[in-house]
Amino acid sequence: MHDNKPQERAYIMEHKKVLVVEDNRALLELIGKFLMASGWEVSLARGAPECWERLKQFHPRVILLDMLLSESSGFEIAQSLKKMRSYRDIPILAMTGLYARHEVKKCLLAGCNDVLLKPFRFVVLDKILTALADRAAPRAEASVVDDGSKARAAPSEHLLH
Repeated sequence: MHDNKPQERAYIMEHKKVLVVEDNRALLELIGKFLMASGWEVSLARGAPECWERLKQFHPRVILLDMLLSESSGFEIAQSLKKMRSYRDIPILAMTGLYARHEVKKCLLAGCNDVLLKPFRFVVLDKILTALADRAAPRAEASVVDDGSKARAAPSEHLLH
């Protein structure tokens, strides 16, 4: 009987790599600490310039992207990533406080694979990032559901729980 632990660790280290782009320093650090404690290899970027700089050296399996950055737009970053051969297949999880149906659709149309509405639970964040990293397809289809109150994106049904 042989030990598969080194192979498992290598798989997890390659598989659980995330770039987090958020301009709120406190939230960025909090997300980073949680994800690292959950076994993710994490690279943090405080906006568009740092995002592009990190991508030169860090090859994430998934990107967590704040859509309303102070100096630039997460929508523009997502659109640019999807146009570039090196990055177009990396799933993007939009992170936003924009609940309106048209704003959620805008995230998806920009190239994001899923939408996480703020405020969120960290366990939900980990679950969605893991699901995105596991997906073989470069772009998962998403749908928008209305539960009668606020419009919510629920491609992974995570917002319905």
